[in-house]
Amino acid sequence: MNFFWSLLIFAAFCAECTWARVAANPFVDQQLTPKGRITGGTNARKGEIPWQVSLQKRGYHFCGGTIVDREHIVTAAHCSQGLVLGRTSITVVAGSIHKDNGIRVGVRSIKIHPDYVRSSQGYDIAVWEVDPSFIWSVNINPVRIANSRVKDGWLMTLSGWGKTDQSVDRLPDYLQKVEVGIVNIDLCNALYMEKHHMSIFENQICAGGRGKDACFGDSGGPLVKDGVLHGIVSWGDSDCVSVPGIYTEVASFATWINSSIVRDSK
Repeated sequence: MNFFWSLLIFAAFCAECTWARVAANPFVDQQLTPKGRITGGTNARKGEIPWQVSLQKRGYHFCGGTIVDREHIVTAAHCSQGLVLGRTSITVVAGSIHKDNGIRVGVRSIKIHPDYVRSSQGYDIAVWEVDPSFIWSVNINPVRIANSRVKDGWLMTLSGWGKTDQSVDRLPDYLQKVEVGIVNIDLCNALYMEKHHMSIFENQICAGGRGKDACFGDSGGPLVKDGVLHGIVSWGDSDCVSVPGIYTEVASFATWINSSIVRDSK
């Protein structure tokens, strides 16, 4: 496992540790980081993003996720490995723009995409089954799963509780949102090849940059357009400014998501 993904897994599952909660610039080779800090955004309004959830370990936020039906959320695979279920330490918090409030539910099962490998960047997606089921309200509602690919230039809503600035030591209390545009995949690939000698997978999309993006703390969170989930926050550059962020494209995994939900619901 290379250092980038070792750090990514450690950061996702050590949210209760002081380092994971307050590190100003977790990085790999001074450049790459799991995504998680919304930059250039504003506070979300109550009920504005009712599908957003906070994944918490021992009461500390470590990743985001998205409600897709009464019993399931979708998040990143790198947020999901190494978790031990059957204990009260892992909870999903829904229904509030304040990360410490809301309805807390447990986790019955976690399905990570079978092709996900920690040393690779692709297939960064997982489905969690919650228990008890969500009860729909103004503040808790599902998003629809995309079945068609994004188009260059589309404006998307990115949301999460990640850090708003590298200079601060704590996560924001209130859910942040920002509008980001879809960046052409060939252009994005060229930018990452030039700066990091890394290629973007076909099942990934690029969005944001230029001061509006996600970084450390928002992994697994939603990239949404018109109530449809198109992307899952995955990874990107540590400065969250110079190149776009990388997201798992949901449309590439719609069949797998739906089959995972159906199997769990039987």
